[in-house]
Amino acid sequence: MAATMKDVARLAEVSLATVSAVLSGSAYVSPDLTSRVQKAVTALGYAPNTVARSLKKGTTKLIGLVVPDITNPFFTEVVHHVQKRARSLGYAVLLCDSERDLEQERWYLRMLRAHLAVGAILCATGPDETYNDLANDIGIMPIVAVDHIIRADDYDSVVLDNVAASRIVMQHIVALGHTRVAILAGPQHLVPGRDRLAGFVEGLRAAGLEVMPQFVRQGAFGEEEAYKSAQALLELPQRPSAIFATNNQMLIGAMRALAEAGVSCPGDISVVAIDDFPWASAFSPALTTVRQPVDAMAESALDMLVDRVTGFDGAPRHIVFPPELVVRQSCVAPNASDAERPKRAPARRAKAKPAKSPQLSHA
Repeated sequence: MAATMKDVARLAEVSLATVSAVLSGSAYVSPDLTSRVQKAVTALGYAPNTVARSLKKGTTKLIGLVVPDITNPFFTEVVHHVQKRARSLGYAVLLCDSERDLEQERWYLRMLRAHLAVGAILCATGPDETYNDLANDIGIMPIVAVDHIIRADDYDSVVLDNVAASRIVMQHIVALGHTRVAILAGPQHLVPGRDRLAGFVEGLRAAGLEVMPQFVRQGAFGEEEAYKSAQALLELPQRPSAIFATNNQMLIGAMRALAEAGVSCPGDISVVAIDDFPWASAFSPALTTVRQPVDAMAESALDMLVDRVTGFDGAPRHIVFPPELVVRQSCVAPNASDAERPKRAPARRAKAKPAKSPQLSHA
């Protein structure tokens, strides 16, 4: 027979109220009594019936996390850090992968509400207008948007300064002497897609360069789309001397296209991307990338959501994090000789502040 709360109270020699307070964290209990209850719980193998308790109270300690692509290392990191932070605060996380499907995303949000989730972190996959009627599906369930802002007047958000991220990339590329820079852009109905393209254009014009339409290609934030777009760039009569992939999956697609075509990186074409990932430094050459502070972004989103759950009802808050350029070996001056190409060396880092021109510094 499974142990009950009464069994725990009897073994710990405390009241039922004390056991309840220790397990729920609803009231202060002295360290001595807390220790006795915890030891009794361990000895008896007691597991509280959270489902029954949630149904009785009409609420849970469940938080939803909806991402568009769990295979993307950025979202994998978001999941890891959200779960870690939620666990420390006593919440459980239900992960949902929308696969960039709006209907599937909306179904998950309705399902989370039906299962009494107290709120959700949403990495949205649709344009802003598709969320105009979101409240009809989720009611007053709090939402915090990560990566892509939705309904800024209604929902909190945590994002990267995507314009600054592209500007710091272009500052680095142009300083090396590149004038023929191509971009693999993301979907323009998403804020990161629009802002990263805008930062690219700003960076070119700040250097006195014009945008070459043939060098602006759609990669849809996907590996296969970027692979095809990079192939098209390589077939141009005059190739770009540098390719800027605006997320990590497009970076992989671009590198695959270069490798299959026998094009040397960085000897023939330099490559840089937004979104650092664990294998970026293991590539040959090691890849220059923009790093997002994913840990801080995920934790901030979870904290904002818990604030809403526990009673904060102020105006929507929007946190913008600065990017960091990690300089490795995939970018060199155009037509650099072997002697000029960088040897394997520790990465250098450059940070940019939100809404300001990025400044380079070395770690």
